Amino acid sequence: MKRLLKNNFFKIGFLLSGLFILLAILGYLITPDKTKNANHIMPEWANLSPGSEVLYLDVTEKCGTSLWDQFTGKEIAVERFSIVPGSFKLDGENVKFKHLKTRTDLEYESSYFSTSIPQEKTFVLGTDGFGRDILSRLIIGARISLSIGFLAMILSLVMGVTVGLLAGYYGGWIDQILSWLITVFWSVPTLLLALGLSVVFGKGYYQVLLATGLSTWVEVARVVRGQTLQIKNQEFILSARITGFSNSRIMFKHILPNLTGSLSVLATTNFASAILLEAGLGFLGLGVSPPIPSWGIMVKENLGFLVLGQAYLAVIPGLAIMLLVMAFNFMAMGFREVNE
Repeated sequence: MKRLLKNNFFKIGFLLSGLFILLAILGYLITPDKTKNANHIMPEWANLSPGSEVLYLDVTEKCGTSLWDQFTGKEIAVERFSIVPGSFKLDGENVKFKHLKTRTDLEYESSYFSTSIPQEKTFVLGTDGFGRDILSRLIIGARISLSIGFLAMILSLVMGVTVGLLAGYYGGWIDQILSWLITVFWSVPTLLLALGLSVVFGKGYYQVLLATGLSTWVEVARVVRGQTLQIKNQEFILSARITGFSNSRIMFKHILPNLTGSLSVLATTNFASAILLEAGLGFLGLGVSPPIPSWGIMVKENLGFLVLGQAYLAVIPGLAIMLLVMAFNFMAMGFREVNE
């Protein structure tokens, strides 16, 4: 552990991934847009540049404010009026302003709104084509990428370790059948395999999770099988057999602990691969279903702005994907150097 903490690659990857994980955990607690999926659409605020400020009034809110609501996001139940700057006037118990969307003069009783003074909102990273806050959708998108990456990594490890241990330990016809299965999956490019599985399973969070997990287990199986073939002939394994230990105990109590070094590298690389696959599937329209914020979907939605002077709309989520994948790859490099 001390060697690992001294490794520069691991430290950079750990700190960078830790930052993304912290943002994902806090989620709606820190996002400017608290609505479910950060999906509050305001067409009149579309494509605002980073740092833009707007004025608005909200009708008295009727949504829940429990801690769970704050953690998971609230379904919007509030009407929002955008205000043309400089048009707001407080006249006794009434408020007057020009609506930014319709450009009409409106007058309401001040009690109709949650506050009688316009609220100011700053879009740190600007807004997309629907007027949604990019920063909020990036943070919630981190939850999607990290959760799918983590669960897909667990799925790939469980499948890969199981298949690899069985093939390497038992050998014979079991090894032949499982090795053939590994070869078949290995011969198909990972992205193409994920695409095919996505077509079979359909769109959705759990469908993407299955597609990414089932596309990344082969490398784990190959490595585990190869190392099991080497370890099973060592003296301590032969002693365990002579003692009468069961095959399952030998595999999971004696062989598997000796594979932790390789599995730590595979776990972090598969985590990065799953994040990249999820983003790729989202970009191709086979990822999670909108309006769930996915970094791949955000890149796809804003791809046209690359040549329209607002390239940041596509570059920002693309940069987030790159940094998160790079963080886990750096951690994998650290594990690899320590285990050498």
